[in-house]
Amino acid sequence: MISLLDFSLILMVLAFIPCIYRIIKGPTIADRVISLDALTTVIIVMLGAYSYDHNSAFFMDVALVLAVISFVGTVTVAKYLDEGVVL
Repeated sequence: MISLLDFSLILMVLAFIPCIYRIIKGPTIADRVISLDALTTVIIVMLGAYSYDHNSAFFMDVALVLAVISFVGTVTVAKYLDEGVVL
């Protein structure tokens, strides 16, 4: 029998498909950045679910670091697209 956690992880893996499609096919850089941000959000949630399932705080630390890196990267690219320079 498939558990609710397993079902949610399967749905999150299926959420990868439109994100990867938009990263590859996206007509603008902003589309690609938003899609990459959505992909990292899905990965962070997957790490949280995996951490809960295995009773390990290590994966939550990895998810936290990935969230910070994703946020800083998104803000940096947005500033570059808006102003043309990042300082």
